[in-house]
Amino acid sequence: MTYDFETDAASIKDNLDCALIGSTVLLLPEVDSTNKLVKEYLENGAEEGLVAIAETQTAGRGRFGRTWHSPAEKGIYLSVLLKPRLTPNHLSRLTLMAGVATVSTLNEFTRQRATLKWPNDILINGKKACGLLCEYSQAPDGTTGIIIGVGININHLPEQFPEELRGTSTSLLIENGLPVKRLSLIRSLLNHLDQEYQAYLTDGGKETLRKWTLNTDLFEKQVIITCGSNITRGVALRLDDSGRLIVRTEGGDEKAFDSGEVTLRTK
Repeated sequence: MTYDFETDAASIKDNLDCALIGSTVLLLPEVDSTNKLVKEYLENGAEEGLVAIAETQTAGRGRFGRTWHSPAEKGIYLSVLLKPRLTPNHLSRLTLMAGVATVSTLNEFTRQRATLKWPNDILINGKKACGLLCEYSQAPDGTTGIIIGVGININHLPEQFPEELRGTSTSLLIENGLPVKRLSLIRSLLNHLDQEYQAYLTDGGKETLRKWTLNTDLFEKQVIITCGSNITRGVALRLDDSGRLIVRTEGGDEKAFDSGEVTLRTK
């Protein structure tokens, strides 16, 4: 079912229990990228908490400029504008915060446990169901913002993924055997994001790191880290206080990896 853009935008906004997120809710039939749209709103003085949701994206993006498959009536594609008084080095931890909020939401709507894969993916049965893209942006007048983009595979059938994604991607419909109401999930997601963001501002991310650790199956697994032309093999151990992944390398050393630098694969 497609959105009723005006009515559903009002319904989302009116049924939130948020201190900040959802101050403005835009629900649009098509955009190139919700992150790009929110960046334009930031540059034009938009207030914190603005949410942009699209039925489809023509140029949805993931990390490193990868394409995010965004078919109409199948997924959730949204971005949120935050304006924390924080330096850009908080970006990786805010990505983890968004991951905690999103995995908590998905576990309300899926029969199979959703888990976090560092730094920005959510898996169900080992396949990707959701991706996050958090970006730091600065307007010409010096105003800065963090844009949190979330893409979730909701009601895709296996054959509706591009062929190259069918072995690695899944959706809530595939896992549950039943379609999911997207509006209900959006409201839950925005409420969780607001709660986790308020907690982050209070404690600087300590609770985020604790919850992230509880919601991942990554630790103690063999991983392969690619950073440019360098490849590191080892065992994922934990996150440090900055949200970096600590890996025990094959040589026995512990090494910290920043999320902005690397691609991770599990063996």
